[in-house]
Amino acid sequence: MTSPHPKPPTLFFAGTDTDVGKTFVACMFARLLRDRGHRVGIYKPVASGCRDENAIRIADDAVALWNAAGRPGSIQRVCPQMFLAPLAPPAAAAQEGRQVDAERLFTEASHWDDVCDALIIEGAGGLFSPLADGVLNIDLARKFADAHLIIVAANRLGVIHQTLATIEAARNRGRMPVGIVLCDPKGTAEPSTDTNASQIAAYTDVPIIGNVPYLTSTDALSDVEAFVSTKFIDELFMQ
Repeated sequence: MTSPHPKPPTLFFAGTDTDVGKTFVACMFARLLRDRGHRVGIYKPVASGCRDENAIRIADDAVALWNAAGRPGSIQRVCPQMFLAPLAPPAAAAQEGRQVDAERLFTEASHWDDVCDALIIEGAGGLFSPLADGVLNIDLARKFADAHLIIVAANRLGVIHQTLATIEAARNRGRMPVGIVLCDPKGTAEPSTDTNASQIAAYTDVPIIGNVPYLTSTDALSDVEAFVSTKFIDELFMQ
């Protein structure tokens, strides 16, 4: 029987590490899709390093994604599980005497099925970062098997190894990435910055679909087409 609400085309963003610019890149794609007239849903299954403000828990990355997508639904739908400590989510939850609900990691995204025609999922950290007891980011990526896996990597010395290792790890777990986005999240340009993309391309068939320089403000999202492949997005939504 056909589902009454077919799942929307989905992009799953994973980093080679923490603090590589993954959220900013995901925001760029959300903005690009929105500017093309798509209703964009956002799902960040779990977040740590959050804060409480006026008795409301806030995950800044989730809010940034939500804003980039035009504030669809509610922020609680965007990020259903939030914890305070800047630790891996299971450890952050334990500090509050709680546990990450592993089942919800896999099921909460379904709330977006009938209200958007493009869904962006942002995992936490790298593919082998823990999301819950016994659950790694790669497990989530495998669960969303139809999602297009995009690897975000910081454009700095060491990124060649980190990117190729992440691709190989994903391949070994049955999830071949469809694209790589290089990003300079901190404005620390160095000699390798200009050659990393070509060096990565020499060793993998996974295309580099974006190269994002250091941007000081989300206002730069208006220039998103200058940094990411619009052809990639257009081909995805022509399928």
